[in-house]
Amino acid sequence: MAMDEEQTIAERCQAISSSAIPHVDGRFSRADTLHSSTRKVSVRERSCTSGRIIAINAHRINLALLKQRLEEGGYHLHETPHFLLCLRAEEPPTLVVHWFAPSEVDANIGQYFMQELKPFGLLTEPQSYGDLFAAVVCSLAPRDPQGALYLYAANTLRRYQHNLLVEQAQPVALANDAPIDVFSALYCRVYELQKGETFLDAGCSFGFLPLLMAERFPSLRQVVGVDIQTDSFAIVRRLAQERGLTNISFAQVDLLSDGVSELGNFDTVTLLHVLEHFTAEEMYRVLARLLPMVAQRLIIAVPYEREEPEAAYGHQQLFSRSRLEAVGAWCLQRWRDQGRMWYEDCADGLIVLER
Repeated sequence: MAMDEEQTIAERCQAISSSAIPHVDGRFSRADTLHSSTRKVSVRERSCTSGRIIAINAHRINLALLKQRLEEGGYHLHETPHFLLCLRAEEPPTLVVHWFAPSEVDANIGQYFMQELKPFGLLTEPQSYGDLFAAVVCSLAPRDPQGALYLYAANTLRRYQHNLLVEQAQPVALANDAPIDVFSALYCRVYELQKGETFLDAGCSFGFLPLLMAERFPSLRQVVGVDIQTDSFAIVRRLAQERGLTNISFAQVDLLSDGVSELGNFDTVTLLHVLEHFTAEEMYRVLARLLPMVAQRLIIAVPYEREEPEAAYGHQQLFSRSRLEAVGAWCLQRWRDQGRMWYEDCADGLIVLER
């Protein structure tokens, strides 16, 4: 997610009271809200804005009536399997209606954004992707965005835990490119490759891998997740506390800064789908800072993209197997060839550097 460091997702999301949004009544059941009471609510109470994007949670409301009201409001409607994209010239120009059940909102929604909404020009850079994510997730509970984010995180973590149990019992080929499936395969391999008693996930994003590692390996005395964005850290700290995980911590760190080395050394360090977010020059600066911190193994994974880096994700360079192996060879040189490297096909490309 691309977010302003000075603002959390919760601060950016606001409940909508605009007269431009039609008033259509619906009913939430207990399963549809973060609260226990059943009450009648308007579409305005299911709507959330982030940046220039307004998302409307249309789960279990009269969608036909909502479409009619939106068309009457001058919107041109484009329906996809998961969304109703509503566009017009005047403010507010963009509404994204979705009908995800609360239990369906997890990390896989990003795939639906890219497949169904990107073709309409809605996702051109990280800011627009982050706005869409925040608006859709927080539309589950516009007056309780932290609760909505917690639900998203709990759903995602539950999916990872299920997938990892299945993957460990009997590895299977990925059926699709759903983010949770892709990263489940990657995390399962990290389970097998990790060594020692200390673990660092550099560029941990939301923080799911540190949570999974701390829970799966209670013998680890230190699990650390770092990222330049910290919007999710309050949520993952809460999840860790609920699970009694006392060996885990999260910290804001710019991987390009000298402050990285202050974290100390770790037996296993992971850089999973991180390097593509840097230019080539920046990537080598990041690696130069991390390599001295690796006591035993460094695990690097990158996606393979066609034609050009994905701008919506903030990617800045492309990788291939040969390019990734060249990066690994450079790392070994920094270790004065006192180590070894091997390549694996896992969630695109993965290399392991071992001292």
